[in-house]
Amino acid sequence: MSFAEQLKWSLRHTKRQMLESILVILAIGLGIGVIITVMAVFLSLAEDYREIGKGDWLRTLEVVRKADSGVWQWAPITVVGPDTEEPPWEATLEDVLLFAEQLPSTMYTYVQEYWVGQTNLLPVEEDEDEFYFPGNSVYVAGVLPAYLDFKGARMGRGSLFTVDDVRKGSPVLVLTDILARDLFGNADPIGQAVPLGTQEGGTIEFTVIGVLAPPSEEEKDTLFEDSRIAWAPVTAIPSLTGASQGTFAFNNISVGIDQGVNLASAVEIVRSQAELIWGEDTVGVRNPLDAWRESMRHIQRFAALIGLLASVGLVIAVINILNLMMARVIKRTKSIGLSMALGSSRRMVFRQFMMEAVFLGMAGAVVGIVLSFGFAELFERGYGYLYGTAKASARMALGIAMGFVVSFLFGVYPAYLGSRVNPVDALRVE
Repeated sequence: MSFAEQLKWSLRHTKRQMLESILVILAIGLGIGVIITVMAVFLSLAEDYREIGKGDWLRTLEVVRKADSGVWQWAPITVVGPDTEEPPWEATLEDVLLFAEQLPSTMYTYVQEYWVGQTNLLPVEEDEDEFYFPGNSVYVAGVLPAYLDFKGARMGRGSLFTVDDVRKGSPVLVLTDILARDLFGNADPIGQAVPLGTQEGGTIEFTVIGVLAPPSEEEKDTLFEDSRIAWAPVTAIPSLTGASQGTFAFNNISVGIDQGVNLASAVEIVRSQAELIWGEDTVGVRNPLDAWRESMRHIQRFAALIGLLASVGLVIAVINILNLMMARVIKRTKSIGLSMALGSSRRMVFRQFMMEAVFLGMAGAVVGIVLSFGFAELFERGYGYLYGTAKASARMALGIAMGFVVSFLFGVYPAYLGSRVNPVDALRVE
């Protein structure tokens, strides 16, 4: 008997007992579907954690006053200052620069101050942007040079401003490639002046000293592709408190951490250096990464419990299916004996029953894969898109693998019993 004939024999017997076969497929599919969903959750969490670890926001520490620590609920990691209302905690520019010098080269200390100015180099559009600023507005981010280093800015022309520019408050700008073209067209922007109007009615002329390289595919939809943003020394921002008197103080200091650096160790280093500069009692640590991990542990425990119950249910189903398959073998004892009397070998009989088991198992796996997408949708609605997703290829691979395992578990023993039937005794069975 050829392989195709054996397959037809297995499918024919499966069709004869259609109701039993459907129940077997549904039982297998339900168990496999739940287990695939649970395993997909774990795979998704692991993949998401790797992706989150690449994000700048997760690798950013903030030094702030303790009384303000609850304001930034979404701050990744916060190193906080003294628990006093008056006077407010502030760090001078020299303190910030000293703090930066004490940290390893894998840490980037910076401060940020934002300002919006209008320029006559851009047309005044009738429609305002989403923040209700006129169309000729330019968003100037006042930072330290370390900010652009941490963000991985790539220069296309010119250069970045320096710490000396920050100390002097030099009115210089670094533009995105898009903003440079909007402002100056095809002309060389380096050395060009960008007049920006202040709220008081005055104008400050900034000189362009650098233009970032066009954004790569990885930088799409990031600040490096923004057509409105430019960077300047933080001390050149007129809205900065104390800028008009030439004194600069900051109540928020950020520290960016390179990828691959242990965040727990980084927090301790930042804490110890902050204590040396601002006093032993000035710092504490809040780490939302731990909170994220704890929430993931709750989801994992919940998913593991569901997976355990589904596994127990699947084992019970396999045992029942095993008994059902053994009953099928007993019912077919006479036909097995007749088949062997006509020349079928024990191996052929074993293969026929295994084909039947594999067909039921794989049909159940297909049902389980389909159900897993429905379960994932329910899981996403309950816990968010981040936790119920996994690649379709991963789901299919898990489903097919589990289908083969289940087929083996409930098919081998009945197939073995069928292959051990004595043809002479079988033909005597009424």
